[in-house]
Amino acid sequence: MKFKLIIILFIISISQAFGCDVCGCGNGASFFGILPQSHFRFGGVRFTSKNFESHISSKNLKATEHFQTIEPWIRLYPLPKTQLIVTTPYHFNSQTLLYDMSKKSISGIGDVNALMHYNILNTFFDSTAHTFDHVLLLGGGIKLPTGAYDYSQDASTVSNANFQKGTGSVDYVLNAIYTIRKGTNGLNLDLYYKINGENKNKFRFGNKSRILASAFKQITIKDLSFMPNLGALAENSKSDFKNKEAISLSGGYTLNGVLGSEVYYKRIVAGVNYQVPISQKLSDGELKLKNTFSGHLTFLF
Repeated sequence: MKFKLIIILFIISISQAFGCDVCGCGNGASFFGILPQSHFRFGGVRFTSKNFESHISSKNLKATEHFQTIEPWIRLYPLPKTQLIVTTPYHFNSQTLLYDMSKKSISGIGDVNALMHYNILNTFFDSTAHTFDHVLLLGGGIKLPTGAYDYSQDASTVSNANFQKGTGSVDYVLNAIYTIRKGTNGLNLDLYYKINGENKNKFRFGNKSRILASAFKQITIKDLSFMPNLGALAENSKSDFKNKEAISLSGGYTLNGVLGSEVYYKRIVAGVNYQVPISQKLSDGELKLKNTFSGHLTFLF
């Protein structure tokens, strides 16, 4: 009996210290989807929820994980043909260990993101009539380490690099957004690449790339306009590094189906977006994304 008790305590201590080596991450690439009308400044709030299963093959370490974020965002035009989008996330992360249903959580301000685009092409405001209208934005940005990166052995939280309010590093982003539209129908393409720096713990998250392609249609009923959209989102993450060495069971890819809609009423915009995996291989199969939901309420000015 004493021997079994020692074994149980040993397993629990491992789960506290290392139980989230294979873990979801709330500090991934920002997902914008179809941005509200390009000629307006805006301010509002976004909400994102991501759900994972981790340690799939382990009886004692298998867990469910939830990453929720409330994120004020604002778009300004500081220079001609230039838009600046700033987001300030607040995270609520939780993990439930299925072995004993114990739950651990953290919450707090995350890393501030600033992304600037230059409007290379925009035919929507030309005086000439076009069969197809085009918008092309090219830009880049920076993520600052404003969110806490504790990575401690405190038993009240999950000790893992992914399960933090921030990454502890300065990271950089390259981004291109292209939209083509004919009448009320259109296509949107978003290319994103994130270059991660190394933090004070000598840890560096793997660089991440993302491609989003979506089709949309605008439906107008009096003062209301609806823009349902359907598409696919592919993300690929390279392996993480600790002390310049690649970490096993990190990195991978997901291919998600995306369904959403924007709703416009005068200068108020609301949007919802749901993603479900079509194909994925994260952490060599030990991590599984269940679904992602996001929404926003935004005011144009």
